[in-house]
Amino acid sequence: MSDIDYLNGFANRFLWLMVRRSKILPFGGKVDEATFVSLAERVKPAVSFARILNEPLRFDAKAARVWENGVYEKLSEGKSGLLGAVTSRAEAQVVRLASIYALLDQSGEICVEHLKAALAVWRYCEDSCRFIFGDMVSNPVEEKIIEALRRHPQGLTSSQIGSDIFKVNRPAREIKRALMSLVQQGRVVSKKEGGNRGRPKEIWFLVQQADTR
Repeated sequence: MSDIDYLNGFANRFLWLMVRRSKILPFGGKVDEATFVSLAERVKPAVSFARILNEPLRFDAKAARVWENGVYEKLSEGKSGLLGAVTSRAEAQVVRLASIYALLDQSGEICVEHLKAALAVWRYCEDSCRFIFGDMVSNPVEEKIIEALRRHPQGLTSSQIGSDIFKVNRPAREIKRALMSLVQQGRVVSKKEGGNRGRPKEIWFLVQQADTR
């Protein structure tokens, strides 16, 4: 996907799941017929129930209190960087998952157990997104700075970032703005070094790299 796909609301329409294969199957696998039929028979009543449901699914009173008292607010807080971009539909995704669980139970309302099940799935999705996107940021200038500092644990001066990393293809004010944004996110930190003769150098580090110095 392109950077635009991450930021224009396309990526957050999906549930991202980090998975690992449990076995090596060079010629593919096959679900045995009995298992497949059993799963189909379990889902069929839920599909039939959903087709005859005449009203929208809503939270029951207890689930509504849980949703209103903390759950919705926490889901809607938002996060920075690409992690925030790909998880920004958290509230809607949880409601959709809870609705699926309610229909599987052939329930006309979303109950607490359906909401808790949906939240458990979403927590895993969010952890997966953190694993995949957690070190990435949404601004391409910020991303390039992060990548450069990761390659240079000894740190880089502002002039090195401007001339060596961006080859003077970005205005100094844009680079400075990106650095300030990364400082606010807690991703980078600067330290002054030297200064006995002339102006001290401002050197930039990733936060975790700076902590080891």
